[in-house]
Amino acid sequence: MNLKQPLLAFVLTLSGTQIFAEENALTQGLIEATGMGTVDLTKTINKIQAKLLAKRSARVDAQRNLLEMVEGVRVTSGTTVKDAQLESDLVANRVKGLLRGAFIVAENITEEDGELLAEIRLGLCVNASLVECKARPKLSQVLLGSLQQSQHESFQPETDASIATGKITGLVINLEGYNFDPFLGVRLVTERGEEIYGPSHFKSNEGSDWIHWAKTTAEALENADLVGDAPLQLSAASISAEANVVLSNEAAVKIYHGNLNNEDFLSQGRVVLVLGSES
Repeated sequence: MNLKQPLLAFVLTLSGTQIFAEENALTQGLIEATGMGTVDLTKTINKIQAKLLAKRSARVDAQRNLLEMVEGVRVTSGTTVKDAQLESDLVANRVKGLLRGAFIVAENITEEDGELLAEIRLGLCVNASLVECKARPKLSQVLLGSLQQSQHESFQPETDASIATGKITGLVINLEGYNFDPFLGVRLVTERGEEIYGPSHFKSNEGSDWIHWAKTTAEALENADLVGDAPLQLSAASISAEANVVLSNEAAVKIYHGNLNNEDFLSQGRVVLVLGSES
C-alpha cells in the first residue's frame, strides 16, 4: 500500500497565540504541536481505513514536531532536554514515553480532490500550572530524578535559635531586573553557595511541581492554591555564574525558620519565581 508523504506542520501554541519558538514553555506550562497526514483514497480499501491511516500519520508527525520543541526546553543553565537524553537512556525513554502519552487537543479530517487530510494538535504538559495539566504526566516530573543531585551544601543557620516568623504559607521570589531565563533545575542559594531550596527538598506528589513561575508578583499572589494567603515575599540578591538565584543570608534565615515553623512549605513545592518581565 503506497501512501503519500505526510504533509509537515510545526506550530507551538501558547495562550492562544501561535509562535515558532519554545522560549515561554516553562512559564506557560503547555506545549502544543500540530501534525498533518494525507492519504489518497484510491490507494485504500475504504474511507474508514483511509481516515485511520491519515490520523495515524498526523499523530506521528505531531509527535515528531513536539519532540523538536521539547528538546529545546532547558533542564539546567547549560543543558537542554536533548542533552539530558543523550546523557541518559533512562531520561530518553521517559521523554519518549511522555510524548507517546501526549493528549489530543484538537483534530480534524477534511476531504479534497480525492484525498483525506487529517490534522491533529497534541498537547504536552511541562508543569502543573494549568488546570488541564493537574492530573496529567508532566515533563517536570519526568526530569525531576535527574535534578536531585546538587554540588551545593544545604543551608544551615549559624545559630539553632528559632526566630519569630509568623504565619507563612509559601515563598515568592522576585527576579525583576535580572532578565532571568527559566529552566527546570534552578536552585535558591546563599551568597556562600549553600543551597536553600532545590529539587531534593521537594517531596513529589501526583499533580505537583517543585518550582513555579509567574510574570508578575500579582500573578503569583493570585495563585492562592499554591502560595496560600500569607506567602513570604523576598527579592533576589543576584544571579550566580551557574544561573541560580542568590539570596542574602538574612533572607535565607527567614526562609529556613519560616519553613521550619510552617508545615514545611518547601517540601510541598510552594515556591514561585517572579520573572518581572514578559519572558
